[in-house]
Amino acid sequence: MISATALTRRFGGREVVRDVSFSVAPGEVVGFLGPNGAGKTTTMRMLLGLLRPSGGEGRIDGRVGYLPEAFTAYDAVSVRSYLRFMCRMKGVSIGDVDRAMELAGVGKLGRRPFGRLSKGQRQRVGLAQALLGRPGAYVLDEATIGLDPRQVVDARGLIRSLADDDRAAVLVSTHLLAEASAVCDRVVVIAAGRVVAEERPGAAGDLEARFLRLVGEAELT
Repeated sequence: MISATALTRRFGGREVVRDVSFSVAPGEVVGFLGPNGAGKTTTMRMLLGLLRPSGGEGRIDGRVGYLPEAFTAYDAVSVRSYLRFMCRMKGVSIGDVDRAMELAGVGKLGRRPFGRLSKGQRQRVGLAQALLGRPGAYVLDEATIGLDPRQVVDARGLIRSLADDDRAAVLVSTHLLAEASAVCDRVVVIAAGRVVAEERPGAAGDLEARFLRLVGEAELT
């Protein structure tokens, strides 16, 4: 379970997230939608304990797999060495590296240094490290950014399988409305630091119209 209860964050005198509440149940993919600067990443960091809330509470039950938007690693370290290191950091079996690499589509890149990877390959290595240990919850910040169309389709299928097959709770931040419609059971729309809607996504075109209306209304208030 992933839950946010009245999460609030202030930087100086500016309130960037205000009273944000939602939950993600096991076996569910929830999309976290909003324009740039809406408060998505700040909210995710509070949920993960990386940023102290000014108010409210964030909670994630059990182990969590986290993919940050700007994922990186040391350029000289090979993919396999990095993932083995992350296993030790997370306290999970090193034997899980091969499974995670195959699922993330980097099974043939084990010996390649991180510095020689393309942007899309780096993103898939980031996804592989999130998969290590089969966590019961995932927080994925722009999981498909930098991927080519075929990789996007594969990544969306993988995200869906984490909920359907592993019964994990999955929170996915995205600005791609088609992605939300393709993989999410529900979407939470945030604008100007506030949740302005929580609903089932429906068709991508319908979602786009509702999203633009909700964001526009929020930014005017």
